[in-house]
Parts: sequence; C-alpha cells; structure tokens
Amino acid sequence: MNGGQTLDGELGDLPSLGLATTEHAPLPMATVEGISQTVRYVNPAFARLMARPKEALLGKTFCELMPAKDQCVTLLERVARTGKAENFTERDSVNSHPVFWSYTIWPVQGEGGLVGVMIQVTESTKHHKDTVAMNEALMLGSLRQHELSEAAEALNAQLRAQIAEREKAEEALRESEERFRSLFASAPMAVFACDRDAIIQHYNLRAVELWGREPALGDGKTLRFSPALAPDGTLLPHEESPIMEVLRTGTSALNVEMFIERPGGSCLPVLANFAALKDGRGEITGVITSFIDITERRLLEDALVARAADLVRAGRSKDEFLAMLAHELRNPLAPLRNAAEIFRTTAAGTDAREEAQHILARQIENMSRMIDDLLDVSRITEGKIDLRSQVVALDAIVAAAANLARPGINVRSQDLAITLPAEPIYLNADATRLEQVFGNLLTNASKYTDSGCRISLSAERLTDHGQERPEVIVRVRDEGIGISPELLPRIFDLFVQAKGALDRAQGGLGIGLTLVQRLVKLHGGSVEAHSEGLGRGSEFIVRLPIFLGASTPPPPPPPHALVAGESSRRMLIVDDNEDSARSMSMLQRLRGHETRTAFTGPAALAVAAEFLPEVVLLDIGLPSMDGFEVARRLRTVPTLEDVFVVAMTGYGSEDDRRAGKAAGFDEYLVKPVDLDRLRAWLRSLPAKTSETT
Repeated sequence: MNGGQTLDGELGDLPSLGLATTEHAPLPMATVEGISQTVRYVNPAFARLMARPKEALLGKTFCELMPAKDQCVTLLERVARTGKAENFTERDSVNSHPVFWSYTIWPVQGEGGLVGVMIQVTESTKHHKDTVAMNEALMLGSLRQHELSEAAEALNAQLRAQIAEREKAEEALRESEERFRSLFASAPMAVFACDRDAIIQHYNLRAVELWGREPALGDGKTLRFSPALAPDGTLLPHEESPIMEVLRTGTSALNVEMFIERPGGSCLPVLANFAALKDGRGEITGVITSFIDITERRLLEDALVARAADLVRAGRSKDEFLAMLAHELRNPLAPLRNAAEIFRTTAAGTDAREEAQHILARQIENMSRMIDDLLDVSRITEGKIDLRSQVVALDAIVAAAANLARPGINVRSQDLAITLPAEPIYLNADATRLEQVFGNLLTNASKYTDSGCRISLSAERLTDHGQERPEVIVRVRDEGIGISPELLPRIFDLFVQAKGALDRAQGGLGIGLTLVQRLVKLHGGSVEAHSEGLGRGSEFIVRLPIFLGASTPPPPPPPHALVAGESSRRMLIVDDNEDSARSMSMLQRLRGHETRTAFTGPAALAVAAEFLPEVVLLDIGLPSMDGFEVARRLRTVPTLEDVFVVAMTGYGSEDDRRAGKAAGFDEYLVKPVDLDRLRAWLRSLPAKTSETT
C-alpha cells in the first residue's frame, strides 16, 4: 500500500482508497493482465453485468468471458501495445430491444511500466436513444437547414456572380488605368494634369524635357514654376493663363500657340490644348494639358514666308527681266532697220554704206551675245556646261576681256587702267569662259559709270600664309552708280539689276553677274561684290587658283592647214527659214562659191543627189524630217561620203552638239552663224583635184 495526501492534509492508504472506489463504482470495471488478457480484478458491477460470481470470472481470459466481443479484444491488444486509452460503442441485438454498450479501456502504469489494462463497460442504451432523438431532431433541422442552405447558396451564387462581375470590372479598370499610365508616360507629346487649385498632380517625361526641369516640392508644383508667354513674347499673368480660364469656364482651349520659359531664360514655342477634368456630377476637378514643341514648324513657317518673299521678289525680277529683254531686243531692231534702209537708198554713198555695215555687224554681235548669255545661264544651271581647261596666262585673258569691253569704254571716253604682276601668272582654266567673266565685269563697270570716269583692273598674287593653294586676286573697280545695301546681298541673283539700269543705253538683262559667279565657281574660285552705297562706285573681287605645274603654258595646238586663197566650193544651204537660206546663199555666191538652196529635208536629199555638194550648211529644226535624219541619210549616199556637213541651228546645248556628232555632222554652228569661223573651215578643206594637179 502506498501512502498519499488526504483532503485534510494527512497521508492515507491510497491503494485501499482506490480499491474501495472501484468496488463501489456503479459502472462495470475489470482489470486484465498480460498478452493473454487474463482477468485479475472485477468489481461487483462487472460481475452483475456478466451474471456470474466474481470467483468465476477471475483467472479467465477476456476472450473466454466475451467471445463475441472481437472489437473489444482488439482494442485491449492495441491499448496494451500502444499504452493509449481507447473508446468503443457496440450494439447488442440479442434482446428484442437493442442494447448499446460503451467501453473505455486505459492502461495501468506501475513503477516498472505497464502492469495491466483497465476496462470500464457502460450500457448507453438510454444515451443512445437520447442521441437518436437528438439526431432525428437534428435531421429535421437539417432539412430546414438544407432549404435555408439552398436559398443561401442561390444568394451566394448571385453574390459570387456580382463579385466576379465587379472583379472583372475592377480588373478592366486596372488594365485601363495601366494603359492610361503607359500612354501618359510614353506619349510623344508633353502631358500634365493639375487640380482645381492649378497644382500639378501628374506629368510625363516629355513635359519635363520641354519644361527643362522637373517641378519641385519647394514651388508647390504650381504652374508658376514654368511661366507662359503670349505669341508676341509678353508674359501671361497666372490668372489670365488658358488653364485658369478653363478652370473658370469649363470650356476647352485648343491649338493655343504660346511660349514656355525654360531655365536660363530661353523660350520654347509650343502648341497647347487645354481640357477640363470633371467628376460624376459634372463638377470641374482640374485641367489636363497637352503641348508639343513647334520650333521646327515655326522655322519651316519662317522659311516659307522667306521663300514666298523670295518668290515675289523673283517674280518681280522676272517681270523686270522680261521688260528689259523686250527693251534690249527692240534696241538693235531700230539701227538694223535704219541700216537696211541706208542700203536701199540709191543716194547713199560709200561712207554711209560702210557706216551702215558697221552698225549691222555691231548690233548683230550685241544680240548674239545677249542670246549666248541666256543660253549659258541655262546650261550652267542645269550642269550642262563643260570647261575646256588648259594652261593659260592671266595677262592674255585680261587683254582679251579688255578688247571685248573696249568699244563701250571708248564710246564713253572712259579711262581703263590695267595693272598686272610683273611675273606671269598661269591658270588651268577655260580661257574663253574667263574672258567672258572679266569682259562682263568691265562691260558692267562701263555701263554703270558716267563718261570720262576711271575704271581699273588690277591683279596680285596672294602671299602664301599657309593657305592650301596659291591664289590670284583680280579687282575690278569703277566710279559709277554704286550698289545699294539692300541690293548688295542679291547682286549675283538671276535677273537682278540696280535701279536706274533701265535708263542706261544698254542696261543688259540682269544675267551677266550670275554668269560671272557661276563660271568663277566652276573654276574653283569665288567672287565678291563691295560698294559703299549709291553714287560711291563698286568693286568686284575675283579669286582664282594659280596653276603651279609649269612655268610657261604649253604651245597652242597647230591650226588646220590652210590652202592658199579660198577655193570655190559647191554648197547646199538647207533652212526652213527661206530668208535665212537665200541670204546665206547670196553671201556665199558673192564669195565665189556655187550654191543651191532647199527648205525641207526631203528637198535637201533630192538636191544633194543631183548637185553633189562639197559642203552642206544644214539647219536642224526642219519640218517633217529634222536635220539629224538628213545628215544620217546623206552619209549613206556613196557619192556624198566625203561631204563636209555643218550644223547651222539655233539649238546650242551640249546635248545637241553630241547628237549632231552622232548623226554625222562635221562641225556645229549656232545662229547667227560665225562667218569667220565658217570661212576658216572652208579654207582648211582639201583643195579640189582639178586645182591641185
């Protein structure tokens, strides 16, 4: 017996107390021992349950006492094995009314471990009935609950559908907001939004780029951190800004041109749109603003305005040019007509006829030069002019140019002073074109300078100060009418002339200086114009690269071998302009040649087959069959294979000349025909057989 503490604090005999408790317990209790499950103790309630005396139960195995209780035996074994308590309820159907038994089995531990297993058996029939009754009540309640559950489930389904729809709407809203944020952030235009107090709430990167800085917390992110200016450059007061107007009225402001001030004081032109932000009640909550940089557009607009002004000026220059062209073309007609009348007058003596002849030659030369200048401008503009460059001496070019301008200078009794370096200067240039350049400059100087005044041309070698190439500077100065400051920047433009040109005897067409500039540029040089103003004269400075490859120019190519005297030739003149053909035929007959004329291509071929000409002067612009085709067909006639064919035409472009060579022309003359050149070609032809034998 072990001692223990009683309620009054004294130690008692606890084993005896425990035995007494089980002996008087109303619940059947038994103790089994070992694997065999031998019954070692039963209380009176267990003996009554088994309807046997206690002595008949002790020492028996549990399986012997309760052979039909397999589940109970299984639990006994499991409790003995695991040391854990178990509960079990079973139904006994032996009686007419079912009896329910509940078993509670727990291990009994001693000082050395498990010493046995305790079994408590309880009849739970009444408890089971109560449980069944309660279950039936619960079943009825569950039916009601099921009905309520179905209603709740229907309601839940409706709620779930509404929640799903709301979640879908919220997701769509989130996606829309995300798209808006992406669009807002990456928009190529600057965008910002402000609230009702004009405090900036949102802005994108492009806005920061155009503002030049980001709104800082120190300035409250109000619009005052980036002042706006009106198109005229005046500062817009904050209260009068488009944003404040939209906040007051709710009316959008579209396509507003203005300036925004950037850090450092620079101003950026922008085109802005302002729209009110409103809530569900229609109340204004703020303004959203978008703006773009229109610097390029403004530059284009300025360029267009300038271009329009240029076009107006060009149109005015064109009108002036056409008026001048009509004037310049009419000018020679009067002396030409007068000279023709002199020749028709029988009373005209030798001196009068000689003077008339000089007038005709001079006026025809003026008209030819005028037309040549027009053609040259067109060719240079279209890039169709080729320079025939060779090594030439500057002094030879200047001398030839002075000879071109000399007649006008002499007529006006002007003084021409030419100063050239003592050491010769050589250029790799087209001598004819440079003669044209300096001839134009000297002619202009003479035209726009009063009689008796001085004109000078000087040249100097530019001292080498590290420049890439040595240059010669040629200056042409005059004491004439000068150039106004407004005209000076445009003096080399096509058709531009100084005011007062119309009252000059030979005002020109306003293309001479354009030719000068473009021809000098083709030679790798430059030309400048200087003048101190009207009535102060002018100076033109031409810079040209010096040729250093040789100390002296190469000898000129040998001329065509000339035959002494001028042989008589059989000549066919073909031109649809009958006056031109007949006058040329008459002139060549006076010079000893035998001539025939034709006015169409087919007629020319027929005459050539019969006449067998040695020389054909052939116009290109013939009706029905042009001169190119006539030349090709002439070359196919065996008896005419050596005929000398010269183009005689008003078409003078390089393309026309190349086409002429391809068609079989030997030489090419532009109307009016250079008669001296033609005579030189005729003299260079081999002599006729009858004359050389």
